[in-house]
Amino acid sequence: MTVWPVIALGEAGVSLIDCVHKTPKAQAAGYPYVGIPQMKSGHIAFQDARRISLVDYEEWTKKAKPQPDDVILSRRTNPGVIAVDKTNTPFALGQNLVLLRADGTKVYPPFLRWLCLSREWWDQIEKFINVGAVFSSLRCRDVPKFELPMPPMRDQKEIADLLGALDDKIELNRRMSATLEEMARTLYRTWFVDFDPVHARALGQPPAHMDATTAALFPDSFGPDGLPNGWEAGTLGDIASNTRRQVQPGDIEADVPYIGLEHMPRRSIALSDWGEAGQVGSAKSAMRRGQILFGKLRPYFHKVGIVPTDGICSTDILVIDAKADHWREMVLNIVSSDDFVEHANATSSGTRMPRSNWKDMARFDIAIPPEAVVEAFSSIVRPMAVKIVAGIQEAHTLAALRDTLLPRLMSGELRIREADKNVEKALA
Repeated sequence: MTVWPVIALGEAGVSLIDCVHKTPKAQAAGYPYVGIPQMKSGHIAFQDARRISLVDYEEWTKKAKPQPDDVILSRRTNPGVIAVDKTNTPFALGQNLVLLRADGTKVYPPFLRWLCLSREWWDQIEKFINVGAVFSSLRCRDVPKFELPMPPMRDQKEIADLLGALDDKIELNRRMSATLEEMARTLYRTWFVDFDPVHARALGQPPAHMDATTAALFPDSFGPDGLPNGWEAGTLGDIASNTRRQVQPGDIEADVPYIGLEHMPRRSIALSDWGEAGQVGSAKSAMRRGQILFGKLRPYFHKVGIVPTDGICSTDILVIDAKADHWREMVLNIVSSDDFVEHANATSSGTRMPRSNWKDMARFDIAIPPEAVVEAFSSIVRPMAVKIVAGIQEAHTLAALRDTLLPRLMSGELRIREADKNVEKALA
């Protein structure tokens, strides 16, 4: 039971801006065209979006260009689900999405997103939803009629700032993970694909960004096979294996983490989203923290990542492990590389729903360096992988706190001062 007055969104100065009801032509590069699949955990995954031309972008944003405090609302497929984007990335809105924008008179614009995540919001979704044979949907004319509790403006600001601080920390962790991943990817390519340290030593120069001890691990010449002297030609199967242990849902607890393809982002090894085993009804694959998942269905989607927690995953995902601990970081960087994903896609079978298989993936050619080089690489990259997983775990803790505080703050049951202590402790 809320202590705040209940007001319709339209009366509170919240306007709905509809999308263009057609789809622009896709381009190889250009502006992101955001659809329902790009709405991930309350934010927008731009790397998944199709690209459109400047002409189409301007046409699709004539009514309004999305702003940082706008709420992106899905009207169909998953009606009521929202996302926001704080990155100032220019993008166009896809079909079945609309923008909600507060004018600031009765709703503090940054507070709108939290209003649209409240229990009362979902009560209104249930009241106005149109249940269809295939998809349920919301009508644009109904959303401004949603009646929701409106705290005083001062409380709105405090709630938005408090919950926003948690969300900002989660986003900081995501950006840190992306930076660490890019650093690891660059180092892998420099050492094991382009052989930059060997080329530098062959020219009598010290390898860039490398101490003398590490540099001495690399030879100063290449053999007749084109590999650094002392290195061997091999395949992924020499250093990695596909672990296969099937699990029946009835044999595990309902709250055990479950990762499906829908939880895996494209081109990011940080698997920060998962469901629970109680949501699935068929046999799955066991996974352990630190192993590697590779989405074998439509491998060109480039869904590869580190397992952040013990649990189960879809059988459309391969569970990969290193044959020895010191190979772990090298295996991760190999299977998440563009070259490997291209190999998996080229050797996949099926036209509409291509699937890759471990037998062909294991044949991927690699250069196998001496163990000392591998261990040096692991000593640099492993702390990065550990930080990525730790950031994911912290993000889940912060998100759980945020989701616990939200209904209590929205109802007025919990006051800001009390909630602030919990947030300060979590962010310390």
